[in-house]
Amino acid sequence: MNFTWLYVAAIYAAAIALARRAGVQLPWRIAIFFFALVLVLFFAPLTTDTINIPVDYIQKLPPWSELNPNAKPANPWQNDVALQLVPWAHQVREQWKSGRIPLWNPNAGSGYPLLANAQSAATSPLRLLALPLSLGRSFTAEAAWKILIALTFTFLYCARRGYSPEACAIGAICFGFSGFIMVWLHYPHATVACFAPALLYAIDLLAERVTFGRFLFIVAIWWAILNGGHPETAAHCCFLAMLAIGWIAVVERPGLRFIASSFGSVFVATLLAAPLLIVFFETVTKSQRFAALKASPHPKGAFADWASTIAMLEPHFFGAIPHEQPWGPAIPETICGFAGTFAVASGFAVLLYVMGNRRWRSREAFFVFATIITIAIIYSWPGFTQLFDLVFHLAANTRLRFILVLMLSLQAAAAVDLLQRSHRRPYILGIVCAAALVLSMMSFDFPSAAHRSAALLSLIPSFIVLLIALLPLPSGEGGPERSEGPGEGLAPHPPLRGTFSRREKDTLLLLIVAVTAELWNAFHDWNPALPSSALYPETPQIRKLIELKKDAREPFRIAGYGATLFPNTAAMYGLEDIRTNDPIAGSRYLGLLNLNTGLNTSEYFMQWYNTETRLLDYLNVRYFVTFPGAMMRDWRFKLIYDGADGRIFENADVLPRFFPVDAVILEFKPSEFIRRLQRHEDWQHTAILNDLKVENDQMRNDFLAPRPPNAPRTTLRLASSDPTVYTMHVVAPRYTLVVSSIPWWPGWKVERNGRRADPIRVNGAFLGFAAPPGESDVRVWYAPTPWSLFILPGSLRRPA
Repeated sequence: MNFTWLYVAAIYAAAIALARRAGVQLPWRIAIFFFALVLVLFFAPLTTDTINIPVDYIQKLPPWSELNPNAKPANPWQNDVALQLVPWAHQVREQWKSGRIPLWNPNAGSGYPLLANAQSAATSPLRLLALPLSLGRSFTAEAAWKILIALTFTFLYCARRGYSPEACAIGAICFGFSGFIMVWLHYPHATVACFAPALLYAIDLLAERVTFGRFLFIVAIWWAILNGGHPETAAHCCFLAMLAIGWIAVVERPGLRFIASSFGSVFVATLLAAPLLIVFFETVTKSQRFAALKASPHPKGAFADWASTIAMLEPHFFGAIPHEQPWGPAIPETICGFAGTFAVASGFAVLLYVMGNRRWRSREAFFVFATIITIAIIYSWPGFTQLFDLVFHLAANTRLRFILVLMLSLQAAAAVDLLQRSHRRPYILGIVCAAALVLSMMSFDFPSAAHRSAALLSLIPSFIVLLIALLPLPSGEGGPERSEGPGEGLAPHPPLRGTFSRREKDTLLLLIVAVTAELWNAFHDWNPALPSSALYPETPQIRKLIELKKDAREPFRIAGYGATLFPNTAAMYGLEDIRTNDPIAGSRYLGLLNLNTGLNTSEYFMQWYNTETRLLDYLNVRYFVTFPGAMMRDWRFKLIYDGADGRIFENADVLPRFFPVDAVILEFKPSEFIRRLQRHEDWQHTAILNDLKVENDQMRNDFLAPRPPNAPRTTLRLASSDPTVYTMHVVAPRYTLVVSSIPWWPGWKVERNGRRADPIRVNGAFLGFAAPPGESDVRVWYAPTPWSLFILPGSLRRPA
């Protein structure tokens, strides 16, 4: 039995109970309604032996594709979920559950930081809450909580404006089931974005009155955002907060205490999130993504053409993805800006209301202002993008769509409120404007009559929503008008006090159903229910590799030809791969692979084809996996498994994870250093350095002087190995350089006989150290700042 729904309900109910005890006015009927919506949407993965993560994408890759060549993934547009996000989550969960801090990822790229890869969401509160569940069900629980958080806080924020429960519910549904949340549901994008309405709600509370409890609440929200797993979306949340705080400070003038508390909350939350942030900023500048962005920043105005705008306004206009290949720009980046046709109409309605009634100081005016600013940045209007880039130059402007859908959702609630307060003209005009915008899409240059017909059919749900929204409500019973004054917007608007007929409530209920149906129709297939058996099934080839790992006495790595056992998927079985598919992977490491083997590291999905390079030996690659029938021309590879799903070859010349070298080449000239690395083949006996901090003259002489052919050799015995802790016994006749195939990252430390020693960067991208004459017990471990200040399980500062 699958009781995930009960666990999700228990956590959500506990959160609601605590909030109500703290004075939050959230009716239980609303909370139950929101949970019911999520339960209906995810009924199968919440209650049956299914999952709602599209991991079946791996069926397109060997070895799985060799056994099932006709497999078709349910959602091929979200391959990152299967190839990155689930493996990272698996590693994070396994390390937490074993009592270790998930600092290091040994399973890809020969090893690199895991916690510093923010998208692993190692410290996300939702990921931590889901630890008691199995991997597949944890993703379902996290997805449910994300939507519940978005629904609940959007409702609460709208309720503070004095909107009716029906209006608040419509606004909440528009954001909670919007394109951004649903398309990126299993990504950390949504983990962060779902807290955006909570951030506005917390800012609003502080603006009303600064108390210690409210200060702690906004600190908690900021902490959740910073630990959510997506720094880019967290930066966009900061941008949204800047707009909100700036508007309140200038227009509503709540006082300096509000401003001080607002910025103070960010400072305190940053301190609390420092264990993640320090490691992230220490690491990100050495990553492939940072180097790529420095060379080629995010393009401005991407997806800002008319066709992309159409895809954002009607996700199925160019085809019903993910089930079919769209014939236009209907990809996740474009359609994630959809909050429903009624939200678009509401944006026009609120704009017309603010302009026509000169409500420039109202909070609705802020919604309009923030919408226009967001659109200006997304579409690269002159001046707006340049100002935005001064602070957020590494963030993709297209991802600001989450602010757009949030603002439109808030305006959906505001538009219903206008109608209930008898402001019918701007409401009706807004719907007319939206209808005209939808009709204008048919002027697109269609490639065929069939495409035109399909596009026209895709617009039918939009017109149904607009027609339902036009169902008349009797005027004159909508409650008091809002008062205009210097303090407007600071406190909630006066609540509706009129009585509403059964017909009016039924009309609003029908509108809620229509808005929900339109959004579900657009996005419910993005997270399809799959059998639990689809979660990385083992093939005979994979079982053989697992068996080899169990029998191994020393650590080893694997590599795969082309897309065989694609990077990160090996992590699901505890296997260590030299390939990687991660933006945080080290730029030095990938640069060396490109330099020495010709690996195209500019490709998003880098595939290994060079089987003759001796760098495989150095990288500790004991087993090389291929497709069925593949031949290895190099004599050092011995076939040890031959099956229908592929072959496994054993490398007879594999080098250990740590080993001493006989010769050291010190080359300070950058061009010559690069040339040597490019041509380097004798990885077993020679290391190339471009810098060397010597301990004494003897070390310099021993490193650089030629070693006599018959001189005694240094021996190294690996006593214990752990992904973040290695202990070894070294016997050296003189100072000797010990090299490793562990990529060089800040945080690796060396201790010889109880005393710290400086690590040495070897071969451009790897970790090494100097072994002094005599016998040494050496310990190498990984503890990045600030974790090096503490004694951590699995990463202790001294041997046990």
